[in-house]
Amino acid sequence: MSVVISVENVSKQYRLGKVGTGTITHDLNRWWHLFRGKEDPYLKVGETNDRTSKGSSEYVWALKDINFEISKGDTVGIIGLNGAGKSTLLKILSRTTSPTTGLLKLKGRVASLLEVGTGFHPELSGRENVYLNGAILGMTRREITRKFDEIVDFSGVERYVDTPVKRYSSGMYVRLAFAVAAHLESEILIVDEVLAVGDAEFQKKCLGKMSEVSTREGRTVLFVSHNIHAIRNLCNNSILLEHGSITYFDHTQRVIQKYINKREKTSSASYLNENSQKAIFLRNAYLMKDDGSKVDQFSADENINVVLIIKKTTAIRGTYMHFSLSNSEGLIVLETDTLEQPSNDIDTPATGIFDTVITIPRRILNAGKYLISLGISSTQAHKNQIESLDSFLSFEVFADTTQR
Repeated sequence: MSVVISVENVSKQYRLGKVGTGTITHDLNRWWHLFRGKEDPYLKVGETNDRTSKGSSEYVWALKDINFEISKGDTVGIIGLNGAGKSTLLKILSRTTSPTTGLLKLKGRVASLLEVGTGFHPELSGRENVYLNGAILGMTRREITRKFDEIVDFSGVERYVDTPVKRYSSGMYVRLAFAVAAHLESEILIVDEVLAVGDAEFQKKCLGKMSEVSTREGRTVLFVSHNIHAIRNLCNNSILLEHGSITYFDHTQRVIQKYINKREKTSSASYLNENSQKAIFLRNAYLMKDDGSKVDQFSADENINVVLIIKKTTAIRGTYMHFSLSNSEGLIVLETDTLEQPSNDIDTPATGIFDTVITIPRRILNAGKYLISLGISSTQAHKNQIESLDSFLSFEVFADTTQR
């Protein structure tokens, strides 16, 4: 098989909180080195992209020394925790952004779906956006017309195809956007986690389409998802990213097992962080039975109490928690939030320490290992993630108490 994607020593550096280098001094220094034919001095600085710890450098490497090759017709999954660099890698591959260093070679046209409504103009109708998006991807009007009915039928938005897409729901957006990207005749299809927006039926339909374009049409597919079940069923090979570097690139089953083992090793039955500088942060967390005993193993007949102790150092309103529970394969089996709960204790102007207990009722979980993730956000700042902890607590459920 011929190689259609070749990535050689690709790295991407960002300056935190700034656009560009941020100062005239840095710009002049960079230009002076470039004028003399010397290396950019700011490529020698910067820290690994570990969002869980506070660094001392204002430069961070979102990706560092990425190398891989993908052959024609391969379906490759990209997995890793939030902040590992998955979306940055896809943006570079789709030429949305350029790498700081390194070389990227792509053979053929690329269709990418990185965000809901990628390439759509909100004032144009669905029909007009299909032609616009197709033109952006390099298709002729005749090619788009030939595929148009098939695209609309797949998306399931035929009734609204002449309605401006600004009136579409996020699910309708992603349906039409994916249909365009999947049906237009590109050699490489890149899909980010946006499929999570669609309903279960449409997700299944999309996965089937991606499998079809790979096996029957010989197109190359890159797929980012936290749904390990979907990665396993769709991808023959996978890449595991951690802190902006590739730690494993192999057959999908072996990569998934590596990912699961790593998540379980970094989790524990309790959590403690007393010295955070964040406005709101999780100070302490542990698992508890109804009788008050702290454990990490529960019978299926027992309630599982997750005790969260949150410290609020700044009087921010509009704060809420998002709680999710996933199995050992990364599939979310339960999630909830306090956004619309009138008794949301942390949504007060007061500072201090707040205790919350989330109870997972007995007999709703099958036997197995589970991982807990928590996010604390604020509606006051757009998409402001104050605290984000992935798979930081773990516990095990047994079918009955005699098995322990």
